[in-house]
Amino acid sequence: MSKRGSPSDSSSTPRSKKVKQMLENCLGETLNNFSYEKVAQCYPTLAKEQPERLKQALSQVKDFLKTNTEEEFEAILEQRNILEKLNELDDIIAKAKKRQKDRQPMVNIDPKTIIRAKTLPIKFEEKKNLEREFLKINQENESLMSEIRIKKKQIDCLSQSIQGIITENDKVVDVATEIPVNEMQDIIDTVIKL
Repeated sequence: MSKRGSPSDSSSTPRSKKVKQMLENCLGETLNNFSYEKVAQCYPTLAKEQPERLKQALSQVKDFLKTNTEEEFEAILEQRNILEKLNELDDIIAKAKKRQKDRQPMVNIDPKTIIRAKTLPIKFEEKKNLEREFLKINQENESLMSEIRIKKKQIDCLSQSIQGIITENDKVVDVATEIPVNEMQDIIDTVIKL
């Protein structure tokens, strides 16, 4: 990636001007909070007896903070090569805009990567849809399995009841076959009269 020459060139680009303007704005707001009225509240005796001296001290503190902050900021910009990196960013953006305007494909990218980049979002969306569908089907399956378990319990209960009735009928038939026919006729007649 190309660099735009000397540090003086770097400091005149729109982004570098914006960074410095941001520092000036923030520093200005911070220093404006150091008003004489607020300092006078902290040092009421000095404000009352020697207001000019307090104003002078406040001015010196503001000047020191401003100078020191600007020097530190410049040192950070230099140490981290911020302005050069901002210029590189500008170059990258300008090249991308030109490519987009000219409809040029990105250099050094093989077709498979371009196709993957185009189809990947579609695949992710399809994956999400399939996951939602899977969860829905899974919930439906759980619901159906729950219904099947309930029906099976009901069938087991009915089966036991029917088995009990069959067992009782078998006992009645066994008892009935042991009673002679005449006695059975008498018992039936007695029950019918009741």
